[in-house]
Amino acid sequence: MVLQRMVPELYNSLNALRSKSVKELMEAPVVVNANDSISKVIGVLTEAKAYDAFIPLSNKIASINIRDILGTRDIASTKPSLIGKIVPSLSFESTLGYASRIMSYYRLRALPIMQHKEIVGQITARSTVKQMNSAGVGGVRASDIMTPNPIVLRAKDKASSAKGIMIRHRIDHLPVMEDNKLAGIVTSTHMVLATLPSEKIGRRSLGMDKLIRLDFPVIGIADRNVVTSKHDDTLQSLTGLIIDADSTYSIVKTLDEVQGIITYRDIIALLEEKIEEDIPAFIVGLPDDPFDAELAKSKFIGLIKLLRKVSPEIEEARCYMKIRDIQGERRRYEVDVNVITPYRRHTYTNIGWDLAKMFDQTSDALKKKLAHKPSRKGRKSSRYRTDHYIS
Repeated sequence: MVLQRMVPELYNSLNALRSKSVKELMEAPVVVNANDSISKVIGVLTEAKAYDAFIPLSNKIASINIRDILGTRDIASTKPSLIGKIVPSLSFESTLGYASRIMSYYRLRALPIMQHKEIVGQITARSTVKQMNSAGVGGVRASDIMTPNPIVLRAKDKASSAKGIMIRHRIDHLPVMEDNKLAGIVTSTHMVLATLPSEKIGRRSLGMDKLIRLDFPVIGIADRNVVTSKHDDTLQSLTGLIIDADSTYSIVKTLDEVQGIITYRDIIALLEEKIEEDIPAFIVGLPDDPFDAELAKSKFIGLIKLLRKVSPEIEEARCYMKIRDIQGERRRYEVDVNVITPYRRHTYTNIGWDLAKMFDQTSDALKKKLAHKPSRKGRKSSRYRTDHYIS
């Protein structure tokens, strides 16, 4: 969770940090091969103490993380390219604000930095949190950014239940309660490592073909040294605590009661860049795939700005997206764009595999429609009428 409403003073105070180049925070990337087994990827992530790894594909970069691996049954034969997601890549000119928005929204902890079509580095949520701590950001308390009332487990709950909750809710941290007190925390990394024979952890995990069943109490793998904060802890003290503990979270509690949880995502969300657009614009059904989602958003915003030049009186724009078919890594989309002007509602539907091309075609078609304006005399705005003309 982020601040319900970031006051302008706080947003503006972060502008210098937000505008930093990602090059200033660049680290060595963690890269795996598309043909590696998941068991080998686990070994690479374990040795690097990393959550994400990048997979170079033809003209794109995929990312695979611990939570993706958590849902994999056959780690010996499954290839990372089958479960990884295409992610937006960064350049040296990309800003920390842009990177933070992508990581926060899509629940990523790292993004690749590219130069000459090669992965030359990465920016991570951890390095971003460190930067925020060094900058001494003020005006934010733990209670402002925590996710309240997190899902908790009982000590006797099965580890398999924890795994299911993490996959279903797309989360990586679950507090564990015992006798109504916080007794530990289990993470997605704990869960993945718990499925492996202990002697196989590391690069030697290559070739491993069996997973341990998680039919035991979750408290058995929980970390008893829980990182905790108070409601009124400042962002400065909170980020310092997380960094010093080499943690990815902090549990906010009062006495023995768990009030909330703060993760990297909640912290870096403060740096998100606002996308300014004075036309009400909405996208329904945004893809889960980060690359396609960012492409759709940028293309839709570009489409609106272009159409605004043709018809300055556009009142509202909506985009409805849904997947019609999936073939391997490819997705076939249906995109319906509605543009409302004082004269009528214009719609255009396109179906295809190439989102960029589809939005370009939609833009061309709507430009032609908007160029032909009927007389406005005696008409009410189509935004408030029920007898819309559908074209």
